[in-house]
Amino acid sequence: MITYKQLSLADIFTDCQNKFDNDKYKFLSLLDETIDLDEIVPASFVSHFHAATGRPRRHLLYPLLKALLLQLIFSIPTVSLLIIFLKYSQELRDFCGFDVLPDASKFTRFKQDFLLDLQSLFDRLVDLTEPICQKIDAEKAAMLLFDTSGIEAWVTENNPKYANSIIKQLKAFKKAKKPDDSYDPYKAAWC
Repeated sequence: MITYKQLSLADIFTDCQNKFDNDKYKFLSLLDETIDLDEIVPASFVSHFHAATGRPRRHLLYPLLKALLLQLIFSIPTVSLLIIFLKYSQELRDFCGFDVLPDASKFTRFKQDFLLDLQSLFDRLVDLTEPICQKIDAEKAAMLLFDTSGIEAWVTENNPKYANSIIKQLKAFKKAKKPDDSYDPYKAAWC
């Protein structure tokens, strides 16, 4: 007798995590089978990318998007490092679909020239995933989360010594001028 096992999201996640950790080629194959860029990428992005430039494009849209997706998945911090990974990994190049590897300036120009299109792509992705998240847990799906790791304090040099010197000056100002109690030198230092 065949016993049936009901799959859960945890099982699927565990399977994906195992492939990600132990067999990158299977993980890339799974991504390639699962992610349908035709559904995710807005038609306006495709038409803007393929608009007349006067000469044919050397690199196609989907390979560039897949390379940027890999950069996010594998937490590759810079485009230069991404290019090194692509240069030495045939599997990654095959996944992306590159015949010729673009240079760093191509990725930079792509991100600059198509910034609004990339934003619309992520907006489209939210439209696709939000109903799924609502079905999983409506309360958690309603939460607003954001990552502040990219926000740096506005200082001449972003180092603690400079910030501490400003705070010392503001404390001396408070002591000398004696403003009301609402004056906070720490808050004033970051404004």
